[in-house]
Amino acid sequence: MSIYLRGEVWYYLFYINGRRYRGSTKTNNETEALRIEARKRVAAEQGESLRPKRVPLVREFVKPFEEWLDKTTLAANTKSDYKNGRHLILKTPLAGMQMDLITADDVETMNFHESPHSRNCAIRTLRRMLGKARDWKLVREVPRIKTAKVYPRDRMISLEDEKRLLGAAKRPLDQVLTIMLDSGMRNGEVTRMRWENVDWDGAFYFNPKGKTRKARRHVPLSERVIGLLRTIRQAQSREQSASRESQPREGWVFPSKKAPSGHIELSGLEHGFRKLARALGIPDELKLYCARHTFGTVAMAETRDPGLVREVMGHESLSTTMGYLHPETAAIKAVIDRRNQQKVEQEKASDQVVQQEKEDKYVM
Repeated sequence: MSIYLRGEVWYYLFYINGRRYRGSTKTNNETEALRIEARKRVAAEQGESLRPKRVPLVREFVKPFEEWLDKTTLAANTKSDYKNGRHLILKTPLAGMQMDLITADDVETMNFHESPHSRNCAIRTLRRMLGKARDWKLVREVPRIKTAKVYPRDRMISLEDEKRLLGAAKRPLDQVLTIMLDSGMRNGEVTRMRWENVDWDGAFYFNPKGKTRKARRHVPLSERVIGLLRTIRQAQSREQSASRESQPREGWVFPSKKAPSGHIELSGLEHGFRKLARALGIPDELKLYCARHTFGTVAMAETRDPGLVREVMGHESLSTTMGYLHPETAAIKAVIDRRNQQKVEQEKASDQVVQQEKEDKYVM
C-alpha cells in the first residue's frame, strides 16, 4: 500500500523513476487519503513539484496583482478603484496576514475608512485579490465577504447648514464646498481644477476629465465662484511675488506640496468636512458630496430641464459631450446667482430686524 498511518493522519509514499515522494495527505479518512495519493502520483508523473507553495502575505501579493491588473482590458476607472482599494488595504493589519488565513470576520471588523464608499472599494479590491490567488492556485478557498451598506447621498445642504459650514470651515475646505454648491462639480473635479481651464470672460470652467466619459464638459461659474477664484489667484500671486507673472495662468488652483499628485487630496478634505460637521452637530448623513446633489436639486427645480442639468453635471446618460458653452447654461448661472443674492438679502433683512429691536428697546 502506498499510504500508511502515522498517528491519526495518513501519509503517502511512492517511487517514480527511482525518485521517492513522501508527504502528508492531511486527512484521517483512508478513502480520501487514497484519492489524494492518486492525484499526487499523477502530478509527479507529469513532472510537477509536490512541495506545497508558500501562501503569500497580502502585501507580497500586491505586486503580482498590480502587474496582472495593468495587463487587463478593464476600464481605467475600475483599475483606479482597485489601486485605491489596495492603498486602503495596505494601511490595515490585513497587509501582514497570509491570504489563506483571512476570514470574513477579519474584514468586517477592519477599519478601512470612515466612508462606506471607500470601505467598499477596499472590500471589492480584496475580493478580487483573493479570487486571483485562487485562480493561481495559491489558496484553495475564498471567504464570502459582504460589502457595507451605503446610504444614498441625497441629503440637501440647507441654507442654514451652508451658513454654518462656510462660517466655520478653514481653507481650502470652504472654497471647495462653495465651488461644489454653485457649480455641481464633483469633489475630485474641484481638487483637480487648473487655471488654464478657467474662462474668465465667459464665466465657465472646462473640466477635461472625470469619473465618467461625459465628465468632459463646460461648467458655468456663478459670480460668487468667479470672485472666489480671483481671490485665490491673487493670494497665489502674492506667494509667488518673485515670478514674472503677476497672476498664475497655469497650474493647480488648489496646489499641495505634500501630495504626490501636486494638488490637494480628497481624503483630507472629506475627513475635515466630517470633523467639522460633527463639531457643528450636523448628522453624518450630510457628506461633502451632498453639495453636488444640492446643486442638481436646485437647478432641476428652477430650470425644469433635465437634459440641461445632466449636461452641466456631466452625467453618463448625456448623449453627447459638450464641446463648448451652450447659451442655455447661462440659465443655471442665473439661478445660482439669484439664490446667492437671496441669501445676502435674507441676512441683511435679519440684521435690520435685530438692529430695529435694539433701537426699540433703547427708546423704551
